[in-house]
Amino acid sequence: MPFPTPVPTIAARDPAPAPQRGFDRRSFLKAAGFTFAGTVLAGCEKGAVEKAIPFLVKPEEVTPGTATWYASTCGGCSAGCGILIKNRDGRPIKIEGNPAHPLSKGGLCATGQAMVLSLYDSRRLREPRISGQTAAWDAVDRTIAAKLAETRDGAKGVRILTGSGAGATTLAAIRSFSAAFPDTRHVVYEPLSIAALADAHEQCYGRRIVPHYRFDRASVIVSFDADFLGTWISPVEFTSDYRAGRSPEGPSRAMSHHVQIESRMSLTGSNADARIVVRPDSMVGLLGGLAYYVAKETGAGPAVFASPAAPSPRTASGSPDAEDAMNLLPLLARRLAAAGRKGLVVCGVNGIACQALAASINDMLGNAGVTVELERPTSSRTDNDRETQDLLAELDAGTIGMLVVHGVNPVYDHPRGGVFSAAMKKAGLTVVFAQHEDETAEHADIILPKGHPLEEWDDAEPVAGVVSVRQPAIAPFGNSRSLAECLLAWTGERTGAREAIRRAWKSAVFPRQNAEADFETFWNASVHEGYAVVDPVPSGHHSFDASVVPQLPAGDRKNPGAGADSSSGEGFMIEMYPTVALLDGRHAHNPWLQELPDPVTKVVWDNYASVSPRTGKRLAVEEGDVIRIETGVHILELPAVIQPGQHDDVISVALGYGRKGTDRFTSVGPEWFEAVPTVEPGETVGRNMAPMREIRGNYVSSYRGGVSVTRTGRVRTIASTQIHHSLHVPEHLAPKNAERRPIVQETSLAAYTESPGAGRFETHKVVSMWPDEHRFTKHRWFMSIDLTACTGCSACVVGCQAENNIPVVGKDEVYRNRELTWLRIDRYYTEEEDGVSVAHQPMLCQHCEHAPCETVCPVLATVHSEEGLNQQVYNRCVGTRYCSNNCPYKVRRFNWFDYSRGDDMGRLVLNPDVVVRERGIMEKCSFCVQRIQEGKIRAKQEGRTVKDGEISPACEQSCPAQAIVFGDLNDPASRISASRKHPRFYRVLEEIGVEPSVGYLTLVRNLPEGDGRNG
Repeated sequence: MPFPTPVPTIAARDPAPAPQRGFDRRSFLKAAGFTFAGTVLAGCEKGAVEKAIPFLVKPEEVTPGTATWYASTCGGCSAGCGILIKNRDGRPIKIEGNPAHPLSKGGLCATGQAMVLSLYDSRRLREPRISGQTAAWDAVDRTIAAKLAETRDGAKGVRILTGSGAGATTLAAIRSFSAAFPDTRHVVYEPLSIAALADAHEQCYGRRIVPHYRFDRASVIVSFDADFLGTWISPVEFTSDYRAGRSPEGPSRAMSHHVQIESRMSLTGSNADARIVVRPDSMVGLLGGLAYYVAKETGAGPAVFASPAAPSPRTASGSPDAEDAMNLLPLLARRLAAAGRKGLVVCGVNGIACQALAASINDMLGNAGVTVELERPTSSRTDNDRETQDLLAELDAGTIGMLVVHGVNPVYDHPRGGVFSAAMKKAGLTVVFAQHEDETAEHADIILPKGHPLEEWDDAEPVAGVVSVRQPAIAPFGNSRSLAECLLAWTGERTGAREAIRRAWKSAVFPRQNAEADFETFWNASVHEGYAVVDPVPSGHHSFDASVVPQLPAGDRKNPGAGADSSSGEGFMIEMYPTVALLDGRHAHNPWLQELPDPVTKVVWDNYASVSPRTGKRLAVEEGDVIRIETGVHILELPAVIQPGQHDDVISVALGYGRKGTDRFTSVGPEWFEAVPTVEPGETVGRNMAPMREIRGNYVSSYRGGVSVTRTGRVRTIASTQIHHSLHVPEHLAPKNAERRPIVQETSLAAYTESPGAGRFETHKVVSMWPDEHRFTKHRWFMSIDLTACTGCSACVVGCQAENNIPVVGKDEVYRNRELTWLRIDRYYTEEEDGVSVAHQPMLCQHCEHAPCETVCPVLATVHSEEGLNQQVYNRCVGTRYCSNNCPYKVRRFNWFDYSRGDDMGRLVLNPDVVVRERGIMEKCSFCVQRIQEGKIRAKQEGRTVKDGEISPACEQSCPAQAIVFGDLNDPASRISASRKHPRFYRVLEEIGVEPSVGYLTLVRNLPEGDGRNG
């Protein structure tokens, strides 16, 4: 599918026109008869005149005001989810999941949706640079050709360092380049490495693969520090599959039981049925113990698994540790053995012993081909820590003639980044592809602009047999070339990216399918759909090699905290983890993601040190107190956040912060009020934690021991979007044992099976003072949210922000509780003797039938529509904020200032179907009324009624778990009508009689008898 020629953004602009007091009829009709090329800037800049530029010859694929959709592949990470790109008048404005894609199934994470904003980053590199000076591609090619000839004559090597996820085209180009320059090696580097997982399977099965895990087929899931709903491997796919296996509906009530073993409260752990909180260095011993008990239960394991030794005593802090966890292993083993092929053990620890033990447990369960697919492995993750270490040694030895770095930033995110930067200077020539002049690019001889995923051709194979196409939805803003184009050009072959992909697919992909007889038909269908399903490359059957297990050190199999994967030492342990927003830091330049609240802590615009409540008391540390973290080599100071569910001996800090260039978000602050001391001018957003990580046994480890923690006596402001964390009434307002407020209603699977109405609080009919009920004769729009399905991933938050032109406000404004997001996800803790459980609840305007906001507005700016929508008329609003004061859900946002939406280029992301609000008015969720109107108009044009599911708000469309249902309550056959009648259905604060149009389904937890709530 060809991409449209971009419409000129602004044809001309008068510098300082006189203000106009009116807009006469003639001017209006003239404007209405043409397509506004500069519509995106309407309302953003006052005093500028936008010229109406008509199409002289209209492109066939562009209809003014009508969206064009392109199927493509996400580039936010290496998972390769299928996406649909919404293009308006030549510019992408929204990214959504592709419902037809077999892996992501229509869902999309927050980073994938925010990718559209990074397209319009005016600070992206546009032109090649040689020694810091802008250069043409011809000059670049000549320089590199000369260096390659010199490298070949000098018998030096060429190394190509890339991230994971390279497709058939890039791999074919690397092979072609290697044929021309034999001493060439491709090294795959990922800061969030899972290299030990692939290496363990190479030892156990004889081939280096990352299995494809099927959570939808699992009845029992045991996860050892794998945040598979947040950041591990493919979270969108895993969330969709996890949701499919955890539905309490149907006669079988087939809801999987999920146990999470971790040291911090992760997003995945917050959704688990049971959590076991341990130190990270206990993982290998617990895996060895679980392997022993599973072997004992199944009789299928080798006799080499020794009986677990007596665990270490309880820690000095009194925190539950290996002793409690070890006592639960027999129960876990029995449950896994009973599940058999439907049992699944996953491990996120990047250590060879842990991963080999996890693989051995899965093999004993016999789940190959069911919950663990070995013949269709995850092809997107081929990172190799050993080869990265070898590359660093070669660079330091001076044996590399040319180094090509594409899309990765090891100087910033590798534990030995400083060594890497020094070693780069010993290479004959260093070429770096980057979107910004980052920490690695500033040490390069040649910097080449890396194209954005929305403006370049590429391909991927996220899982063996599922091949995806990435096509551009707009012409490149800069003068960029893909890695494949460059490698082919440096071997003397001038081939465009699209032709290179077609050639690679014709030779390597097309023969693996039987659906189409000719390549052109297959290619056109693949581009149109965004993907194709083909036969995986056969690799032969390999059985598990049990002889590998005795090679593991004895301590690794017996004692918690012992062995090669451990370096605890004395004192605290520090664990460094990626966030769902920034990952390893690749999205640090995206302000949507910087202001996205962390799903667990709800903190924005910073990283911080998470400590448990007991440790906080022991250190006399409160929220915001700056603590000093020392490892003997590194010293770092960070503000503290008190985190329930955290191990007492572990300090957790997020990776991905402290990126070069993020000082642009902190150096310029608002001038209209006295700034809160949240950050020093010119500082980067957060601190870089990568240097604190260790390399153990050739693997990058994200935790280390022997850490000392002390108070500094200083305080640093923390900006959080939630300050209430419990549903229990505060003690000063009610007795200590007061009943929980019925905001989140929950029950167990056993109770729900016995009584479908279990968990619901008693309600009573409320006498209304309204004269009569609203009557909706046409449509009655309604929304239902399943709390059992919602994982709190926050994809809906960014989806709403992108669709409705919601600006970021910055850390200072969030600190003042002035965030503007229309949708928030409230996270509540329930602390009990045996642990902490978590509930996530999306909260948005409830569109109440008896809306308390409507009764107090003095100018009728908020009114009820004939279709059940609580409307906000911006032109009427005078900013009294009475409606916000009277809203019991606190979901209305006041626009305190004319918040910046970026420069001229940044404003291209704005949706022209949604007005850009000005200062001094109230704004809130509209149920994406623009989508409702579009759906109704389309149905009217086609002479039919609106179909159920045809209209989908941005939050519903983006949800990977399909937790949100929206529709017409007047349609008795609709999904929303069925949800409204469900026994689990309830409405928040329905006892006050406001009749909200948003309901929830009770949260159901799978808590088998004897497990407790959260161990």
